[in-house]
Amino acid sequence: MRSRLTGVAFALLCLSITPCHAVVFEATADPNHNTTAPTGTFANSGWQYEGTYGAYLGTMIAPQYFITAQHFGTQGTTFTQNGIFSGGADLTYNIDTAANGGTGYWDIAGTDLRIFKIQETFATYAPLYTGSSETGLTMAINGRGGPRGADVLVGGILHGWQDSNPDGFARWGTNTVSGIYSSAIGDLLTASFSASGTAEEATLSNGDSGGGVFVNDGGIWKLAGVNYSIDGMFDTNNIVGDGSDFNAALFDRGGLYQGSDSFGWTFIPDLPLDNPSSMYASRISTSAASIMSITMVPEPQSAALIMLALALGLMQRRRVTQPV
Repeated sequence: MRSRLTGVAFALLCLSITPCHAVVFEATADPNHNTTAPTGTFANSGWQYEGTYGAYLGTMIAPQYFITAQHFGTQGTTFTQNGIFSGGADLTYNIDTAANGGTGYWDIAGTDLRIFKIQETFATYAPLYTGSSETGLTMAINGRGGPRGADVLVGGILHGWQDSNPDGFARWGTNTVSGIYSSAIGDLLTASFSASGTAEEATLSNGDSGGGVFVNDGGIWKLAGVNYSIDGMFDTNNIVGDGSDFNAALFDRGGLYQGSDSFGWTFIPDLPLDNPSSMYASRISTSAASIMSITMVPEPQSAALIMLALALGLMQRRRVTQPV
């Protein structure tokens, strides 16, 4: 059964990139599809590390830190590890608004990634993927958007679905990392929305921004990306100002125009082979060092103990290496 996630803003591949929104399924219009924890092959594939931050998702990545997207702005002062993710009761945590000198969060420079610190402590959190071999790996995607919208038809043939309004329900799906896209907001994982893709084939749309993307690294599901964008916008013509443009998740862009009224439209030829739209997620591995420099900073007392231990270690090495 193939699923389709859709995300909060949209990327204009080769034209420009803007953030994305939601989760929609290719095989079903059922809004309750994949709204509970995955089982089988995708059991514990990252769903358990998600939580809600305002209208969006975030991922717990350290005892007191979660990561999400920058582009939708701040969403209040709490983060909730919902029971739908943990299997227990909802747990709400208070964000440390005095963190980072009163900014209340850390933005990873040159990316769409944002890190918050909570005042309490998470019981569990996701490991980070720090390798460079994401391409070709199956990924589990988590988002919080709406079900599929209106059919997108080209010559009477279905090519995908328009976005609908987010309904606030968290959903998960799968896809395959097709490559790495270098952009103005850092490296992005890319994945095509293929009609013959993974068992729960998914892409992003309105409401999915900030959700975690996980890959299986040696049997361990690790956070590899944070939802950012999808291809768009689309139109059936290139007339400026007629209000007919739309955002969509498409397993075939052929026969449509892609772009915007502001930056122009590019016609995508309708060829025998499908030309699917893609999703994009901010890549974790290239920012891992920056992320860990924030989440692994010891408290002052711990730092003093670490420095003392290092000093003792140096003294011992000096004694060992002194001539006799």
